[in-house]
Amino acid sequence: MGHVGAQHLGDVLQYNTTLTTLYLGWNEIGDVGAERLARGLRHNTALTTLGLESNQIEHVGAQYLSDALRHNTILTSLELGYNRIGHVGTQHFTDALRYNTTLTSLSLESNKIGDVGVQHLIDALQHNTAIVILSSSIPYIYHHFLISSLTTLSFESNQIGDVGAQPLAAALRHNKILTTLGLGWNEIGDVGAQQLANALRHNTALTTLGLRCNKIGHVGAQYLGDALRHNKTLTILGLGYNQIGDVGTQNLATALRYNTALATLGLESCLIGDLGAQHIADSLRQNTSLTTLSFESNEIGDVGAQHLADALRHNPTLTTLGLGSNQIRQTGAQHLSDALRHNKTLTTLGLGYNEIGDVGVQQFADALQHNTTLTILSLESNKIGDVGVQHLIDALQHNTVLTVLDLRSNQIGDVGVQQLANALRYNIGLTVLDLHGNRIGVFAAQHLADELRHNTTLTTLGLTYNKIENVGVQHLADRLRQNTTLAIRNRWRNQVGGDVMQEIKEFVNRIKEEEDWPLLY
Repeated sequence: MGHVGAQHLGDVLQYNTTLTTLYLGWNEIGDVGAERLARGLRHNTALTTLGLESNQIEHVGAQYLSDALRHNTILTSLELGYNRIGHVGTQHFTDALRYNTTLTSLSLESNKIGDVGVQHLIDALQHNTAIVILSSSIPYIYHHFLISSLTTLSFESNQIGDVGAQPLAAALRHNKILTTLGLGWNEIGDVGAQQLANALRHNTALTTLGLRCNKIGHVGAQYLGDALRHNKTLTILGLGYNQIGDVGTQNLATALRYNTALATLGLESCLIGDLGAQHIADSLRQNTSLTTLSFESNEIGDVGAQHLADALRHNPTLTTLGLGSNQIRQTGAQHLSDALRHNKTLTTLGLGYNEIGDVGVQQFADALQHNTTLTILSLESNKIGDVGVQHLIDALQHNTVLTVLDLRSNQIGDVGVQQLANALRYNIGLTVLDLHGNRIGVFAAQHLADELRHNTTLTTLGLTYNKIENVGVQHLADRLRQNTTLAIRNRWRNQVGGDVMQEIKEFVNRIKEEEDWPLLY
């Protein structure tokens, strides 16, 4: 679209009275386009949400937009992530926030605002009429802090370190408005984590804190764990991709025994092994608030899986458990499947990128015949072949609760898919089946199409990166004219010609174009 298109939109916005949401991300409007839009915002009385992500906007464009915010009293959400605003542009926005009382969400991730930019933001807020006096023991930071109208702040990927974390933490001690703070992909270490943890002891508003991809180790995790013992409001804590390890996990686990608010804990890629899993598992026996636990990309093996399985037998609240990309094999799969026979609360289990194989799948299949709660099961990339699929088919004949089955990137061939197709004729529960990246050929695609004529519950079928070719896709197009519910994900990764794909579009106007589903792997 560029700055020319932005100019036209800016002209229209001056007179618009109906449009409330406008997303212009990834359009290269630059500072010139930002100026045109800013002119429109000065007089617009309808727009509440404006998305300008990744538009090459620098500090000059930020100045134009911030000037507009001084006069605009309608806009509540402004997305400016992935631009080039820097700390100078941030200062322009903070100057505007002294006067603007309607903006509730400001996203500035990946703008290189740094510690200086963060300090500008906090400093500018001291001129608002609602002021809270902060402790004078803070040596260099501002002694007044606005209870601003902002409820969501995103500072992700902005080169913020411990120095920048300190003013934010000082502000959080008494702020009663901000509910979501995103600090992922920065350079915050244990010292910064300590500052934030101290703030959490006093803060009574923040519900979501994102700290993924920082430099927090087990010491920082200990500070945060200590804070969780006292905090009663934080419900989501993202700590993935830090170096917490088993020791840091133990500190967090101890806190979970006493915390009654935290519902979601993200510990992806935190160097956690079986010992760390054991610590968390022990805490789950007593914790009654945690509903989502993400352990993906760690070093948890069969022993850790056993500890978590034992916890699932007793825990009454956990609904989502992510164990993808660990080191769980057949033995660990057996422990987890045994737990599923008795667990009545878990609805989502992610086990992608492990090595459970056909034997491990058999264990889960047996459990699914008895389990009445699990609705999403991800077994992506687990070396599952036709034998393993047969076990799952036996389970699907009895299970009517499972709705999403992810079998991407396995070793399922024509025989397994043919058997799976037969089962789909009678299964009334499954709505999403992903077979992306297997070994499905023309014959299996034809058989699958024949059986799906009778299935009325499956809504999404993933077949990308197989070998069904033009003939197989043609069969799918011909057979599925009678099916009014199914959408096929193909995205031209099956050696399919353009003419055949055009025919499919004409026959089945429901082909999904998205690359990946948001499945827990």
